[in-house]
Amino acid sequence: MFFSGAVFADPWSEQAKITMLYPYDEGLIFVTSYKNPEISTCNDGARFSINKSHPNYTILVSSMIAAFMSGKEIKFNITSGQQPTCKPVINRFAIYD
Repeated sequence: MFFSGAVFADPWSEQAKITMLYPYDEGLIFVTSYKNPEISTCNDGARFSINKSHPNYTILVSSMIAAFMSGKEIKFNITSGQQPTCKPVINRFAIYD
């Protein structure tokens, strides 16, 4: 069987430091040392978000705040299929020591 066409997976960031957090009406914005200006159009490509509609929003946000406060680095997964935007949405992340 032969399959044609490209397969697009959700892109992962590099391991990065969280440099800023702020809540807004649609969720939580965070800025990192990782930059991807092809996806994120603000903060030189370093701004991302967790949307309130995510089923694990509370867990993700509390974990993100803990990582920020403790100086831990994260690696996050950016939801695919988004047009370049000021606050591209992520769907999961890992915290590193």
